Amino acid sequence: MATATYNYGIRDALNQKGVDNARIGYANGYVTIDGKNFIKADASNNGRALTSQQNFDSTWSQYSQPAKQANPMVQAASTAKTTPQATYTPPTSPTVDTLGRINDFINKQAQFQYTAPDPFSYDQNSDPAYQSQLAEAKRNVENQQIDTNAMLRASGQGQSSWSETVANQIGTNAMKSIANDLVPALMQQAYQRYNDDANRSLQVQQLNYGVGQDALGNLSNLYGLQDNEYFQKPIAEAQLTGNYLPTEARQVINQILGLKQQAEAQGVTAQERAGLSQQADILRGQLQALGIDPSLYGSNVNYNSASKSNAGIRTLAGQQLDMARSDQAFSQNMTQEQFAYQKARDAISDKQWKMQFDEAVRQNGLSYGLNLLQEQNQQAYREASLALSQDDNARAWAQLDYSMMNPASTGSTGGLTANQVLQSMKSLYTEPVYAPDGAGGQEKIGNALTKDAAKREQMFLNVVDSGLSDAETNQILNSLGMTKTEIDGYMKKYGASSGN
Repeated sequence: MATATYNYGIRDALNQKGVDNARIGYANGYVTIDGKNFIKADASNNGRALTSQQNFDSTWSQYSQPAKQANPMVQAASTAKTTPQATYTPPTSPTVDTLGRINDFINKQAQFQYTAPDPFSYDQNSDPAYQSQLAEAKRNVENQQIDTNAMLRASGQGQSSWSETVANQIGTNAMKSIANDLVPALMQQAYQRYNDDANRSLQVQQLNYGVGQDALGNLSNLYGLQDNEYFQKPIAEAQLTGNYLPTEARQVINQILGLKQQAEAQGVTAQERAGLSQQADILRGQLQALGIDPSLYGSNVNYNSASKSNAGIRTLAGQQLDMARSDQAFSQNMTQEQFAYQKARDAISDKQWKMQFDEAVRQNGLSYGLNLLQEQNQQAYREASLALSQDDNARAWAQLDYSMMNPASTGSTGGLTANQVLQSMKSLYTEPVYAPDGAGGQEKIGNALTKDAAKREQMFLNVVDSGLSDAETNQILNSLGMTKTEIDGYMKKYGASSGN
């Protein structure tokens, strides 16, 4: 039975296959590639892992065989059948992806092990240098023996036991010289080569480990930059504005706006527009999952309107600010109504009717008190009305309060008409407009509806509370210069409906 010859160097064979030394290691008797066992060494010589060529070729064939892949057409068809259309995919933060990569690197580095070299061994019989020196020594011995025999024959001794003894001594001395001098020298040279190879292998492994550590450091720096851009920066903005918009939501909004621009471009077919709308629907689902109102970017909202929307999640500080503004507006309204009441009360000369007016206002409000005077004491009513007429703001508040508390007996709304509400709001919320007069001062150039956010919000609430229909309410708000975005924002805040 033939015996396999284990003289095929595994590392050299892998190098010929294109596998560089940085990927090749040795652990527990196995030659490894990228840290995974490739083939078990059958023999070792001078630090070289050996096997037979047949074993290597068989193992390499299995290692390099690519995994069987499905037919691309079949795979695509299968994917199309199993993947539903318009599937919602939760948005992921770039920091999450970076953390995942950092975790992978840490796990990979934790598995890194320095590969120790095989124990040093020296076999002179397999050392080409030894075989060469041995052959040379044998030739020299033969030549010396021939010369010695020739000299003995010349002296008349010829072929004798003496000549044979001399020849054997020559050969023995030569072999002793090889054993005592040549073999140790060759062994030292082999050990030096073994040591050099081990040092080179260690250096390569250290470089590979250092490259991994550098990559890990770069990922850590990237995570810090991403955390600042995608998390810390939105929080800082939220502290200033009271509105928190996650970076993931901002990215989704930008994608929706991009789709709207494509859909509104000239030459887009209805089919193409429907496809773009379907993509936007998926993104709107992501917005809703992130806590952002997707209606601000609905299919019925064009690009210009959507791009002006101020989406976000109202922070606790923002909510507190809203409540403070609402309370301030309420207090201002109460103060103005109190001022109107005081003007009317001070003008009533009859103390008895002044007391009755006070009680009526205390129980049911200013409008009820004026109504009581109108019905029971015309003199007191004229005095109060005259005082109110001298102050437009006070008169407007009294008129509005009276109209709200005493709906008209006729009319489709059963209360104030749309025009009455509109005129009342204009009276209450019109402010003077000033411009530089050229001399370093200011001069009044006209009147305009207030731009103050708190006052406009209160104006909105007054119109909505007037009891008109949705259509009339929207008409009044539009006439007061409120934009659709502004109206929708208030509608959303107070749970109302714009009817659009």
